[in-house]
Amino acid sequence: MNHFLSKTAALLLAAAITASAPAASAAAAIQPEPSKAPAAAPDRIESPHGELRHPKGQPGHQRYRKAHQKMMIREAVAFFGLKTQGKTDEQLLQEIREQKTKQPEKWALFKQQLHAKKLERLKAFAAAQGIDTKGMDEQQLKEKLRQLHREGKLKLPERPAAPTAPAPAPAPAPSA
Repeated sequence: MNHFLSKTAALLLAAAITASAPAASAAAAIQPEPSKAPAAAPDRIESPHGELRHPKGQPGHQRYRKAHQKMMIREAVAFFGLKTQGKTDEQLLQEIREQKTKQPEKWALFKQQLHAKKLERLKAFAAAQGIDTKGMDEQQLKEKLRQLHREGKLKLPERPAAPTAPAPAPAPAPSA
């Protein structure tokens, strides 16, 4: 029975398509033919929730990644005592990689210092949220902060206001 219904539906669909073909060809003759250029990817995509987002992540994310990479290169150069005069970031990065292979114990010490700095920043943020940080490691702090976030109780950090430049002094009036 189902097979019979599907064949009937297919025949009705085919009949509807052939019946509307003359009307579709007449409409196509009136309208100009669209360009055959390949469709470019849109700059922004609308999400199901209505807001627009950048297709490659958050807008400007790459800018922050590059700034973070430069900061890390500066810290590693200072730690290893490398000279930076007239060198590009790529050259400095290559020298850092060489130091990493030549001095693995110093590299491990560098990473340990970076993790300690990160833990201090995390503890300061958690303390600002009202979490007691004594005796807690990084994973425990992160879990507490995630829990606050899920509950909607996470407070955003206060960002310092941009420094304002003093207003320029008025120019003296020309005397005649």
